[in-house]
Amino acid sequence: MRSRGCGSAESEYRKMPPLFEMDDYNECMLNPEGTYCVSSFDLYSKGHSSLMHFIREYSAHKTKHFNHTRIYRGVCVTITCEHYFNASNITSDPGMILEGCINETVWRDYKIEARLSKLDYCKRHDDKIVLDVSDYIVATIYVLLVLLNIIGSFYDVILCDKDQKQGNQYLLAFSLRKNWAKLIAPAGSGPDPRLERLKLFNGIRAMTMICVIFSHTALVMSFTYIKNPIYLEKAYDDPLKQLLFNGSLVTHTFFVMSSFLLAYNLQILSETKEIKWTKIPMAILLRWIRLTPPYALIIATISTWMRHIGDGPLWPMVVTSEANICRQYWWANIFYFNNYIYSDDTCFPQGWYLAADTQLFCLGVAFLVLVQRSCYRKVGLVMLFLLSLVITAAHTYFQDLEAVVIQSPESYRSIYVTDDTFDLVYIRGHTNISTYIMGLAGGLLTYHWQKNEKDFSKYKKYRWAFWSQFPLGVAVILSGGFFYIDGYIPSTIVRVTYATFYKPLFQTLIVIFIIGTIFKIETVYRGIVEWRGLTWAGRVSYSAFLLHTMFQRSYVGGLTEPLYMTDYYVLIVLCASTFLSFLCGAGLWLCVEAPLAALSRALLSNKK
Repeated sequence: MRSRGCGSAESEYRKMPPLFEMDDYNECMLNPEGTYCVSSFDLYSKGHSSLMHFIREYSAHKTKHFNHTRIYRGVCVTITCEHYFNASNITSDPGMILEGCINETVWRDYKIEARLSKLDYCKRHDDKIVLDVSDYIVATIYVLLVLLNIIGSFYDVILCDKDQKQGNQYLLAFSLRKNWAKLIAPAGSGPDPRLERLKLFNGIRAMTMICVIFSHTALVMSFTYIKNPIYLEKAYDDPLKQLLFNGSLVTHTFFVMSSFLLAYNLQILSETKEIKWTKIPMAILLRWIRLTPPYALIIATISTWMRHIGDGPLWPMVVTSEANICRQYWWANIFYFNNYIYSDDTCFPQGWYLAADTQLFCLGVAFLVLVQRSCYRKVGLVMLFLLSLVITAAHTYFQDLEAVVIQSPESYRSIYVTDDTFDLVYIRGHTNISTYIMGLAGGLLTYHWQKNEKDFSKYKKYRWAFWSQFPLGVAVILSGGFFYIDGYIPSTIVRVTYATFYKPLFQTLIVIFIIGTIFKIETVYRGIVEWRGLTWAGRVSYSAFLLHTMFQRSYVGGLTEPLYMTDYYVLIVLCASTFLSFLCGAGLWLCVEAPLAALSRALLSNKK
């Protein structure tokens, strides 16, 4: 059916019961007996109702519309349903009170009925979340980290001002002055001059991270109660917003960067050291040591203190729910296989990327170490790439999946936990091999061309082709809007073909961009990604990635009324999220990520 709820049908749209409503939470909690319940209700009609017919017809268009047959309410039972509370003999059952109370309201205003679908939870005036042992343990860890940074910094400034190399490397690892110098140091500094050409990666990381924060801003804001859900439903017909709905492609740029650097750096290392298969476990361990400490600290914070830092009618739904699942499944995240185990709620949902990238790193490092002859590597890369295409096509065909992750309003509300395309293809390691292989090939090719001093000056006359990559990349992203066209049902062959090739096509542009920038094909794009101001942001992008949803969730979880969404409002929240994420990310990098990385290097260097 064609999308409705816009233009001439908007007046009919407004006749429907509001999708989300919330009573005054603060007023409710002032009453010593105040009880505030969050629940959902299914609408129905015993007889013929033209309004109910419209609601069902409108909700059937699942790609662009919320399910308006189910409404969501935050109700102060002791005020809104006071007459039921006093007159009913079943006051001990809040579900029955809510159903009777809301059904009466819906019938009076719309002449249709409502039955309780789910009572999520009820909050009472005297409800408190009590501190437990895990809270104190995490607080102790924070105190220890602060003390170590203070001690290391004073040790550096007072005792090691002249020669840091002669000082205690374990204490110097926690020197804020030393880590600050690392943070603001020029990109590409190192013993090998070839590393100087890799400074573009900081710029790409920073800009890709901003895109990720943008997509998660819209996601988290759609996860809460919205006063004007029609804003989101209309967004699907806005070409500019299609960049958001199909922008999940951008996340896979991290796979390309990770694999490119793995291949390139391993080739440089092989010039001075023999790379044996016995080094594979150590390479994997080093990666785990580098990624896990700040990640584990954030998971621990979400599981403990995030429950206590705020309050609101939706706080249990948005914040505490994640804390509870993290307390149960934290081990799956820090051992990086969480993208294969979750079936409903998820701990740190964006952590799927870290898991998939770690799994692909294991594959990549094993391949590069075990297959070192150039001719065998070429054949192996081609075979792995083709195998990945077959895997994606097989998943899409045999499991009847969508070509892309359809960013429907209901998918936003559930954070994709019921989306098979997201769970079975988008977040898995084995379904993302193609983009990782492209990065490996790009890194090996760049190393080979640098070693042979390939002359790229003759290609500079084709700068116009290089400049076309940005509009081509935008075009690939917008092509996903093809699957949002009203009334269009793509055939199986279309879905399978698009699902198989759209990620490799987009990441081909990324690999070409990286290689072209390294070999200085042009100066416009290169000047942007190599800008010194993006260097520090690229370095703290991992910390910003770990932190950004904590700010976003705590913001929407603390709302006491439905959120009125506008373009300007989303932009303001995006800017605030970006600023806080990179600012606090710099703090996390200085106090946790950089010190623990330096500490691990000091420990391992002494135990060679």
